[in-house]
Amino acid sequence: MAESPAAGVPPTPGPNRSWTAMFMRTAGLRIAVLPISAICALTTAGLTVHYAGVLAFGFITLVAQLQLALPFADLGMGAAVARAVARADGSAAAMDEVRTLIRRTALLLTVVGLLGAAAAALSGVYGIWSRMFDVPAALAPQIDLVMSLVLVIFFLSLPLGIAERVLVGRDRADVLVILGLLPSVGNLLVVLVLGQLGISVAWLALGLPLSTLGFLGVCGYLAFVHPRIGIRGIAAASVPLSAARGDRRRRGTEATSIKLILLGGLPVLLATAGTVLSEQHGRLVLASAATALDLSEYAIALQLYMPIYSVLYMAATVLWPRFAVDPGPELWRRANLMLTGLGAAAALGYVIFARPVADLVSGGSLVPSWGVVLGLGAALVAQSAHLTQTNLFTDRRGFWLQAAMSLVLLVIVVPGTLFGIQLGLGPAAPGVSMALGVTLAQVIPGLLLASRLVHQPEAAQTLAVETEDDHTVAAAPDPPAPSPTPAPQAASLER
Repeated sequence: MAESPAAGVPPTPGPNRSWTAMFMRTAGLRIAVLPISAICALTTAGLTVHYAGVLAFGFITLVAQLQLALPFADLGMGAAVARAVARADGSAAAMDEVRTLIRRTALLLTVVGLLGAAAAALSGVYGIWSRMFDVPAALAPQIDLVMSLVLVIFFLSLPLGIAERVLVGRDRADVLVILGLLPSVGNLLVVLVLGQLGISVAWLALGLPLSTLGFLGVCGYLAFVHPRIGIRGIAAASVPLSAARGDRRRRGTEATSIKLILLGGLPVLLATAGTVLSEQHGRLVLASAATALDLSEYAIALQLYMPIYSVLYMAATVLWPRFAVDPGPELWRRANLMLTGLGAAAALGYVIFARPVADLVSGGSLVPSWGVVLGLGAALVAQSAHLTQTNLFTDRRGFWLQAAMSLVLLVIVVPGTLFGIQLGLGPAAPGVSMALGVTLAQVIPGLLLASRLVHQPEAAQTLAVETEDDHTVAAAPDPPAPSPTPAPQAASLER
């Protein structure tokens, strides 16, 4: 767990701590735990190839990580919780509003989860999954059953996802980084046990959703029960606010009616759906339009990509509560330079080591081509360059901007990948398409819009007034879970 504060002294709210110190702390922790999670992920991949074979590996990975493509299933409602927690000043009125928002959001997510679980179960009964993807005949009946079960677990755990949002709002991304080991270790253990027992290979996909459920349970304890880490640790009048910032926080109070929670989540839903579907589209398109070997080659390359990207994504979340309180040009410039530079360095390391590591893990049977690793390396740089803007555009208008950019990205990358496959790029097509799409749809317009926002402080004030006047929920980024993770997206990216 994260370091405990001094006995009896509640932690200061995240936005008031040095962002650079928290950034380095979170990134440092993620780098420290990365070898463990990477070893677990690579060992899991090697065991899956060993037990299931090269051709089945891609489909098993697709099923196991299907939940990563669905963090928007919460309809964007969890985002408002994170922003409300980040802005709470510790007063009794603010805490009552936060608790009411959490209760009503949990109720709505329970309803959404039950409907989603029912739809997933029916899809498996009628064999929709095996017809949607070009699944080998021997795996088809098992894939239908296991994919439905994976989705049922995911949908029923939606209310627990609020706990992640609370921890992000409390500026405890460092805690989420450490807890991110749980899904990796749990997945490895489940795959190892099921493989040794000789269970049908399709059931190996259950390791990740089951271990993720355990991760969310621990997050729930820390967010709602722990006396300091979660919402119980928000101190009354913990840090004096200036008149302007205090006024902004009062006007930014979250609406708590069920109707307004749903309306406020709409732009978050659109933004997250577009981004996450774009990030995960490669496996889905390759499963439908390419060969099983292409899917497996891309899957193992993506398996190596995600832990690296999660370092940057989780580190960037420390900007979220700070921008929610007081965005400024100096912080914005430094964050962009740091994240883009770190992304370029990480991409270089990925390009150099991805092929040798994949060769070692798969015993030489599954090594991604240079086109695959170069395409994903370029995508890593592009996504890193947009992370600052992801955590800056977190009010109502900002999320409408993110929604527009994300949907344009989706429109670019899916046809781009299909076109790349027709040109003969094969498994390299998704990475190349993603790199170009993120640059054109998110990085360039995001930098232009963000520059205008941070250099016009009155714009943030205007947005706060509009939020109050329109009685609309002020939203915040939702990773991914992440991410995503990002958003989001945050913890989900670590898996």
